[in-house]
Amino acid sequence: MNDFEEISQLVLKERMYRGRHVKELADCYFSDATVRTSWQNGPVSTFLGKQSVEVDNSLPIVGRFGTPIVHQNGTRAYVELSSTTNRWQLVNGVEAVLESYMRLIYRAEKRNGEWKIVDLTSIDESDKLEPAISGQDLKIKPEDVANLRRSYRFLAYVRLNAGGEISQDLLGTDRAQDENTLYENSEKWLHEND
Repeated sequence: MNDFEEISQLVLKERMYRGRHVKELADCYFSDATVRTSWQNGPVSTFLGKQSVEVDNSLPIVGRFGTPIVHQNGTRAYVELSSTTNRWQLVNGVEAVLESYMRLIYRAEKRNGEWKIVDLTSIDESDKLEPAISGQDLKIKPEDVANLRRSYRFLAYVRLNAGGEISQDLLGTDRAQDENTLYENSEKWLHEND
C-alpha cells in the first residue's frame, strides 16, 4: 500500500476496532497519543477500553463512516473522517436511539516506517434522539434541552440523565471559530518541519 492507502486504512480500522477490540485499537495509536472526545480529554491510555457513563454494552451501537480526506506532508498527515453513530440506550426508562453526526480529525505520523495516530479530536455536528419503537414517549420536555448546545444537545442530555458530566465547551459546528482554529493548528502542525 502507498501512504495514502495506509493512512486511510489506519483511521477506518481505528473506528471499527473502537467498540470491540482493545488490543487492535491500541495498535492504531502511538503510546504518546492524545484523544479529545465528548467524554475524554487526555492520553490514549485513558481512552482504551473505556466508555462514557451512558453506554450500555448490552445494547447495539452501529457506526458508519465516510471516505477519509487525507492531508499529507512527508511523514505527517491529518485526516478528516465523517462519522454517524447510532447507539441504543434507555432514556427515562424507554429504549431510544441516539444518532450522532461527528467529524473526526486525526493526526498521524510515520515513525520507523509505520503510520500510527498521535491525536484524535472530535467535532460534534448535530444529533437526534428518537424512541426505538415509534410512538413511545421519551418524556423529554423542550426546557430539558433548552440550554444545551445544538451540535450535541441530545448526547449531552442522555449523559447528564445517566448521571454523567459533559462540558458545554466541546468542539462543535455551532462555534465556527473553534472549528477554524482546529483546522489552522492542524495545517501548522502538518507543515511544522518544512
